[in-house]
Amino acid sequence: MTESQDPASRLAEASRIATQELHKQGTPEYDPRAHERAVEAERKAAEALRASREAGQS
Repeated sequence: MTESQDPASRLAEASRIATQELHKQGTPEYDPRAHERAVEAERKAAEALRASREAGQS
């Protein structure tokens, strides 16, 4: 992800990655730390999108 992407695109990408990591549960490829990082990135992207929408409404 790059900083030039808009917040909605960053959230979509973060959600996609978190979902990919989630689907690896129960397989040898699953890394709980990678899943945790992906979920945290998704949360931060959602917060950034919410903040940008609130800033746009003000």
